[in-house]
Amino acid sequence: MTRIAIVADSSACLPPDLIAQHRIAIVPLGLTIDGVLHQDGSLPNAELFHLIEASHGGPKTASAPPGAFLEAFAREQAAGATAALCLTLSSTYSGTFAAAAEGARMATEKGFEVRIVDTGGLAMAHGFAVLGAARAAEESACLDEAAAAAVRIGRAGRLLGSLETLRYLVKGGRVPWVVGWAASLLRIKPVLSFEGGSARSIGRPRTWAAAREQMLRRMANEVRRASSLHAAVMHVDAPSRAHELAGELQSRFRPQELLVTEFTSVMAAHTGPGFVGLAYYQDA
Repeated sequence: MTRIAIVADSSACLPPDLIAQHRIAIVPLGLTIDGVLHQDGSLPNAELFHLIEASHGGPKTASAPPGAFLEAFAREQAAGATAALCLTLSSTYSGTFAAAAEGARMATEKGFEVRIVDTGGLAMAHGFAVLGAARAAEESACLDEAAAAAVRIGRAGRLLGSLETLRYLVKGGRVPWVVGWAASLLRIKPVLSFEGGSARSIGRPRTWAAAREQMLRRMANEVRRASSLHAAVMHVDAPSRAHELAGELQSRFRPQELLVTEFTSVMAAHTGPGFVGLAYYQDA
């Protein structure tokens, strides 16, 4: 019997129970703060933000090395997998795809087939593609079919997010400091959309309630059939807001699937505490 292993980087932000349920192998990304490399998930948020605030140059994310992917492929082969499908976040934001491809090349030289797919997404927009591939593989999809499921969901995925502050994006060099300074003075909680390999502002509300409504309205403009909707609410140290958004989403859309999950430290380092995001896609 063939078994296709599903391997993904940690930025997918999948809930731990789904990772275990679908036997998804997670390769942790890295986060460098003042020259010290931390594996994704190794720092509690309180310590993470303390280190970032005290740092001189801000945090720098790092893809996992090719060897880490090679080790993941070897473990899956030893566990009985006949091939592996490795899914990475958008190559626009990270060198993870290139590292995974090098790991796959080395695995292939050792006789183990590996397919690499750039899902084009971030966070749960990426995570849903991983989850879709895992579900397809469990239903006896071949390697090509599982990869096609990931590509289809990745292309359909959307990601919105509301930031409590721009300070962490400024520290990470993602926005000019003057923009962060101005937003702080105006107490703006920007709503961002991540599409096509870039992030752009779609609103500048001053309250969480207004930001929540802006995300829900944007989603309502795109959703055709709620019965085909898959959605995930993500947060960084903001569980009450996340569950509030999830409740509104359930009430208004009644999606086929609704998840609530937390950002990993690599993702949280760029958003800071208080971030709440919404990822979603619709079945064709």
